[in-house]
Amino acid sequence: MRAAQYLRMSTEHQQYSLDNQSAAIGAYAAAHDFQIVETYSDEARSGLKLRDRPGLRQLIEDVNRGRADFDAVLVFDVSRWGRFQDADESAHYEFLCKLAGIKVHYCAEQFLNDGSVAASLLKALKRTMAAEYSRELSEKTFAGQCRIVQNGFKIGGRAGYGLRRLLLDTSGNPKAILRHGEQKSLTTERVIYTLGDEVELRVVRNIYSMFLEGDMSVTTIMRYLNGMNIPREVPGPWNYDSVHRILTYPKYLGCIVFNRSSSRLHTKKVYHPPAKWVLNPGRFPAIVSAERFRQVQRKLANKVSTRSNDQLLSELRSFLKRHGRLSTKLMCPANGLASYVTYQKRFGTTQQIYDRIPYRQPFTFLAANEAKRSLKFRADVHNRFIEELNAAKISFAVSRSIFTLFGYGTFGLEVARCVRTECRKHLRWHIFTRKNSHAHPCLALRLAPDNRSIQDCCLLPTVPDFKIDFSLSDEVIRSVAVIRPSTAEMLRFIVEQGEGWLESWALEAIRRRGACSED
Repeated sequence: MRAAQYLRMSTEHQQYSLDNQSAAIGAYAAAHDFQIVETYSDEARSGLKLRDRPGLRQLIEDVNRGRADFDAVLVFDVSRWGRFQDADESAHYEFLCKLAGIKVHYCAEQFLNDGSVAASLLKALKRTMAAEYSRELSEKTFAGQCRIVQNGFKIGGRAGYGLRRLLLDTSGNPKAILRHGEQKSLTTERVIYTLGDEVELRVVRNIYSMFLEGDMSVTTIMRYLNGMNIPREVPGPWNYDSVHRILTYPKYLGCIVFNRSSSRLHTKKVYHPPAKWVLNPGRFPAIVSAERFRQVQRKLANKVSTRSNDQLLSELRSFLKRHGRLSTKLMCPANGLASYVTYQKRFGTTQQIYDRIPYRQPFTFLAANEAKRSLKFRADVHNRFIEELNAAKISFAVSRSIFTLFGYGTFGLEVARCVRTECRKHLRWHIFTRKNSHAHPCLALRLAPDNRSIQDCCLLPTVPDFKIDFSLSDEVIRSVAVIRPSTAEMLRFIVEQGEGWLESWALEAIRRRGACSED
């Protein structure tokens, strides 16, 4: 029977592991009449995640796509198939092979993978034990690394700017400075920190000075270093993280730090709070003093990006209590507050920010807001009227708010705001006109009492020529104007009256007004 073998070893130190597995699988194949025609292998690959195992992925893909020219897969034992943390995942990949008619054999196990109850129980137990072995190994490895740090030695990774990795031999004597990319050759050797050259030490101290005394941001410092062509310890320009790391890493205090982040069992990388860090202070000379380091941490903790919403609002309330007023211009770092843009991003509009405090806006602010809203409303009315003219296929020309409907006449388009008299018992509609508006009729869009929507459309034959604004009561409007519920219906009325009606109607009104004034 044709078969494929799958081999896996976890680390490069298991130099004979693949040979031992292959020999055991070969003996099993000879004893059970298997002919090995294909080999899939994962050298120095962890058994925790499928994504890290190209050999097993290729095996599963060949099986799923029907490219597998064999009837069985031979594996040394259950753990070589994988130490997946979810035992169901291991069973899933075996089940995919089973669906394709390919049976998986575990050559070194004391049970036959024949689907019996006993075999299924033992296999499930072995899978759980394989996963548990990885978990226990991870905990033991972490504990061992913590002990190494507590003994004053460094665990993996680069030294960082301004520092170097010093290799110690098995007796603890200095052996060599490890350059970037170099590693120790013996597991019994150890690595400690030592200071770099004096130029780098001055740069580190200058970074602290620029941040504290110079009040420069991390980004500004980064740009300064790149502008001065100061090289890093690794190829490439300075970036935000490289500067931020110098300002926040306790190793610049002469402290060995471990467990700032972890990705145990190949899970997603997690950054731990300082309470979970493993620290061993005073193991090598400090580049900056403990007091300066604390000052930097306090300043970084007070950055706007790290402040909570509650803290930002509390600062606003305190400022308002001290000064009695608030505005968007006063929201700035110079007043100990975040910028207005920050508040806007967190809470929305100015009114929404003030509602959170709470703070009642002064009248001038309300008036400014209302003016902005009014201008936008007028622009929307103007644009909608143009759309209605186009929809009615009426040729026209427009200059600001004066519309000329070719063949029908000219009139001004204005918005009439609703106001109340001093006794607040009667309504008036207030209209602002433009220069020479009295020469034409006026189409006034009367707003409802809340000034939020259009109540109706009033076509006035003329407007006063001695005022830029005036107010009319409802009684006066109804006595002199043509009233329709919408601009569309007003346009239909004008078209129905025929060409020249607007001019003759306006001239007649002017004539009557002149006669009244002579009397």
